[in-house]
Amino acid sequence: MKLLIITPFKNEESSIRQTIESIAKQTTTPEAWILVDDNSTDTSPEIVKEYSHRINFIHYYTKENEGARATGKNVIDVFNFGLAKAAEMGIGWDVVLKLDADLVIDRTDYLEFILDKFYRYPALGIASGATYILKNGRKVIESKHKWHTQGPNKFYRKECFEAIGGLRPYKGWDGIDDILARHKGYLTEKFFEQQIWHLYPTQTRHTEGGIKSGVKREAASYQNRDYPVYMFILKALKLAKERKVYEGFLFLYYGLKQKALTKPLVTNEEGKIVRDFLKQRFLKKIKYTA
Repeated sequence: MKLLIITPFKNEESSIRQTIESIAKQTTTPEAWILVDDNSTDTSPEIVKEYSHRINFIHYYTKENEGARATGKNVIDVFNFGLAKAAEMGIGWDVVLKLDADLVIDRTDYLEFILDKFYRYPALGIASGATYILKNGRKVIESKHKWHTQGPNKFYRKECFEAIGGLRPYKGWDGIDDILARHKGYLTEKFFEQQIWHLYPTQTRHTEGGIKSGVKREAASYQNRDYPVYMFILKALKLAKERKVYEGFLFLYYGLKQKALTKPLVTNEEGKIVRDFLKQRFLKKIKYTA
């Protein structure tokens, strides 16, 4: 299967070299890897250019600044820019991987493993490895939901990608895509065998405003997807248990405020699809490859 990788990046000089080395060591190589610079002001573009001169499947592009950045929307705009460049270059693909520039892949068969899953399971529409953070020297998986493929490393089968209409340009895109794909009859699955170190997870970067802003964005992602109130409560309880009570309270406060004052960004039909999926999830009726 032909693999295309697209990596949006901005000011990733402290991590992007490790990400590139992780892909360079893989047992399978992509048709192309397009790294799109979202107007970096550090040395990360020079690092990518350095590798593009040495590795023939690496291609560097810059996307022009189009004004204020919007969480969720911006990364999808940059990703779509990369897709357009691939089309201009005549690059054919069966699977596209959206890969962040702050990941270190544990195993060298990461690409081979996932592509084999797509080959063996024609119903598999979206897949990912499992990202983790290091906490006191221990690996902590960021999301334990098997159905939820993770935004930093998402593989899409071309037919599935087209069936769901591409990626939604708003915060929460990496949840609604799984739900819509399953509605279209595809499987979505996180493969915990493939673990990936997430160096700078969301909410840890100074430029993202820290924990408070991160929790607020997370609450917005729930409202964008039209999650019912009970999902906000469950998430708040989880944050209070796994992080801090303060974070759980903040999430519930921001979530209920968003629920009262803003409209979801999914359509009414998509909102119904979301609620139907959540029922299936709680009834444990979700299917997987094995």
